Amino acid sequence: MKAVRLYAAGDLRVEEIAAAPAPADGEVRLRVERAGICGSDLHNFKTGMWISRSPSVPGHEFVAVVEAAGAGACLAPGTRVVADSRVVCGRCAACLAGESFHCENLGFVGEVNDGGFEPYTTLPAAQLVALPDQGLAADVAVLAEPMAVALHAVARLNPATGVPILVAGAGPIGTLVATALVHRGYGP
Repeated sequence: MKAVRLYAAGDLRVEEIAAAPAPADGEVRLRVERAGICGSDLHNFKTGMWISRSPSVPGHEFVAVVEAAGAGACLAPGTRVVADSRVVCGRCAACLAGESFHCENLGFVGEVNDGGFEPYTTLPAAQLVALPDQGLAADVAVLAEPMAVALHAVARLNPATGVPILVAGAGPIGTLVATALVHRGYGP
């Protein structure tokens, strides 16, 4: 199968690679439906700042379907999923205290393990979030991670009713923040 592989800053290649491995215990093999290009993917391509192994298959913003599940995996074949882009160690003090968002060994899908810029990938089932069975189009579902960032920003802001709000920047996150604010009754 073909995959996009990042070797170093500025060195991105489309190559033929071996098929994604069969899932081990707790893992699932995924068929990728859509993958988005995040600003961090572009930054990593330009600078190589977060390349933790070479080559790697980037792409932490993707929607996929579970094709096969290893023993103990909590997701059944046919389940549509998106990835939690964070890869935590589960062993450091922060993780053991239930604060994995402060993981001392934090990594990301597409950097420490292969991401969605290939047709099939294998990841831990615990790294994935099942999508509701409501026919959400893949072109929309692929925005789950950036939308989660936007919703988190709006929740942290927690603006008072009637307060004017300026969203500076109309990139994907800024646009989604503005959309979330309008949905909550702010703006035009």
